[in-house]
Amino acid sequence: MNPVVAPAPGATLTTPPDAELDEPDVSRAGRAPADDESRVAATIIALLMITIPLANARILWSVPGASQDWTRSVIVAPFDLVLVLAVGWTILHPQALVELFRSRAVQIAAGAYAAVFAISLVAGFSWLGVNLGLRLGAGLAMIALVSKGAESAKGRQFMLGTIVVVGVLQAVLAMAQSAHGTAFGIDFIDYAGRLYPFGSSRAGRGGLGHPYHLAVLLTVAQGAALLGLRHTRSARWPWVASLAVLGAGIAVTYTRAGAIGQVLLVICLLLGRRDRRLMLPAAAAIVVGLLIGGVAFGDGWMAKSDVTINADGTQAMSSSRTERLREAKELISANPVVGVGPGTYVDALHAEKRVEYLPAHNLVAQDAAEMGILGGIAVTALLALLGLRVVRGGAWTGAVVLPIVPFLLLDAYPYVFATGIALAAIWLGLARVSLTAAASAEPDAEPAPELAS
Repeated sequence: MNPVVAPAPGATLTTPPDAELDEPDVSRAGRAPADDESRVAATIIALLMITIPLANARILWSVPGASQDWTRSVIVAPFDLVLVLAVGWTILHPQALVELFRSRAVQIAAGAYAAVFAISLVAGFSWLGVNLGLRLGAGLAMIALVSKGAESAKGRQFMLGTIVVVGVLQAVLAMAQSAHGTAFGIDFIDYAGRLYPFGSSRAGRGGLGHPYHLAVLLTVAQGAALLGLRHTRSARWPWVASLAVLGAGIAVTYTRAGAIGQVLLVICLLLGRRDRRLMLPAAAAIVVGLLIGGVAFGDGWMAKSDVTINADGTQAMSSSRTERLREAKELISANPVVGVGPGTYVDALHAEKRVEYLPAHNLVAQDAAEMGILGGIAVTALLALLGLRVVRGGAWTGAVVLPIVPFLLLDAYPYVFATGIALAAIWLGLARVSLTAAASAEPDAEPAPELAS
């Protein structure tokens, strides 16, 4: 505890212009080391966000005969250099990683997941599993870095601002691609090739390989924009305007999981009891952005709704997801104890001839297939802990966390692809920041729980 020093007689109490509203006033000398660490951490996160959408990934290794299948390959990209830097920083600052596991429940669930992962990897060794394990470990480092980067006002503003700026630029690129009708194929900007058609619309994908991948990036950027809006003491309109642009970008990706997430996001903002003067404009901006993106680039959403329903009146999306779950159940039944091996789900599907070879599009089903039933239980426990943090964290935490959840249950990107795992780590870090910020901003509230996974 810092000692309280009484002011000299006649002295005037002032607050330095750059002091934190939610921190006790301490000397610059005492604050400088912590601030420096925060700014370094924030810089690493900023570099990661800048490099994730750089269109320059390369295949380092792949399963024989699968050189064009990224789900059966080890991919390297510019952002991997930043991941190495992040891991190095964490090794030098182990306490930041330890802080993620202060909760006994998190220790048990995360420990169980790690043990099951290791056993499954030994039983069904693959370089795909090694790659997945390394990326999950780097993800923990990124969660710690996001938390550290948010500990100082300047570090937090720089980190959140960079995430949002990258998201806005990617949203603008996606809309430009959609209007152009095809990708531009500019080195490091986007991958050449056709865009997915939906009626008269084309789904923008920014610098990533698929429009749904871009939707995850934009949704993570929305969470950063919301936290930036919450913490700013100056002009708030840039954060609000960015939410509108990000919403428009998500609209041109034509992802149903993303649409569900946006509905959950707006509901969280509308139901929040505190900070309504911030939440209501944010909700309005998101809705306006979604509407603009949804109607200004063709009839894509109308066409999407048409293909969602089969000719016989059944739901095509439900049929597709049912088939994915059936495949996962097939793999689980064949390997209930140790699974087919981490990272090898799609490769295992190739043991039999199929119409298509896709991930399970459900995190729990995929983990249960790859690591056995215990793996599915472990990841379910981690998701349950995340849900409890949302319930206890309130509307701000819900607004950061819930929009990504549909991608975990109905899609594959956040936990299958390398860039998706990195973005998921940033997302979980932002979720943790939303909890600690709520505690410091509300002195009368109980300390918010730590989000560690």
